[in-house]
Amino acid sequence: MEKPALFRGTGEGITMVLNPNAQFHEILEFLKGILEERKTFFSGGAVTVDPNGVPLGESEINLVKELFQNFGVEFKLKGGIELHKKEELEAVPENKEAVVIQQTLRSGQCVNSQGNVVILGDVNEGAEINTTKNVYIFGIIRGIVNAGDHIVSLGFQPLRMTINGIQFDEKFVEKTYRKPRIAQVVNGKIVIKILGEKKSLRRK
Repeated sequence: MEKPALFRGTGEGITMVLNPNAQFHEILEFLKGILEERKTFFSGGAVTVDPNGVPLGESEINLVKELFQNFGVEFKLKGGIELHKKEELEAVPENKEAVVIQQTLRSGQCVNSQGNVVILGDVNEGAEINTTKNVYIFGIIRGIVNAGDHIVSLGFQPLRMTINGIQFDEKFVEKTYRKPRIAQVVNGKIVIKILGEKKSLRRK
């Protein structure tokens, strides 16, 4: 792990894993940059911080918490790490760590996974994601995404998008959204709605 921290998707959401070799000020600067760049995606959500061996005192924890709060993000600190991991594996044995790509997925690139997939960027036309779980896009979908449950993104312009084998055909003119949207299957059809809301973006 070369960066000050890595973001990973789990069945419970997004976890930020700290680099034990990074200085605390480097972690704060890195986190601030990510939150500023993807603030519309994180806003209103929650991130669990896994210290991963980094010694965090009360002052350090408060600084991280304050930074998250400034961007409207709920802060959680992962405690009892080993016990939590063991329980998670027993409860959902097939739910392995997510594949995390910390850049835009370019044309010709393909991600195949049995777990969650997190892209810190766009999915360009010609790029493809295939997973039996969930997909989290910190950008716009322009390529192909095939997921098993739901897809969260800041923009939906897919060349092709399927969820659990059901294909989404509707076209969208919006390039980006102020709030992240979630695509999921409702009554046998894919609908897109604001994350956390019940009303769909478009009537099918």
